Amino acid sequence: MELAKTTSLKFEVTETGHQIIQAKINGHTVRLILDTAAGASVLDRACIKKLGIQEELSEENATGLGTAEHEMGLIDVVKFELAGQVYESTQFVSLNLDHVQAAGGGNSIHGLLGSPFFRKYQAILDFGTNTLTIREPLPILIDNSGLLKGAP
Repeated sequence: MELAKTTSLKFEVTETGHQIIQAKINGHTVRLILDTAAGASVLDRACIKKLGIQEELSEENATGLGTAEHEMGLIDVVKFELAGQVYESTQFVSLNLDHVQAAGGGNSIHGLLGSPFFRKYQAILDFGTNTLTIREPLPILIDNSGLLKGAP
């Protein structure tokens, strides 16, 4: 009985050693750095309007991104997609990411996929094959006989 849906996708390694994936947010293709040390997933404030996302500025500021403080916005990403799999209501914050653009190897970086996403989906980064594997737990159903079964 399978109790998790597994999705795998390749990531690119840039000249600076950063791992980058392509994803879709609200139907728009974005490039995200895989950042297992980030305490949140982040979208660059410069691109959120193009993605159809509204932000609400937070009273808190983010720290640890190469400077003392960054103004942070709270945003709700309704449709986040990786390798054809949709992840509903994925949590992101918005920050100015001008300082990470060099990691893109000449292509824009739209954000960072942080540790809360990796923990929630039991993600595995395989550096031998440059593959990100995500295990999405399926809802558990109880049939009429009282037995557990995985959702289709």
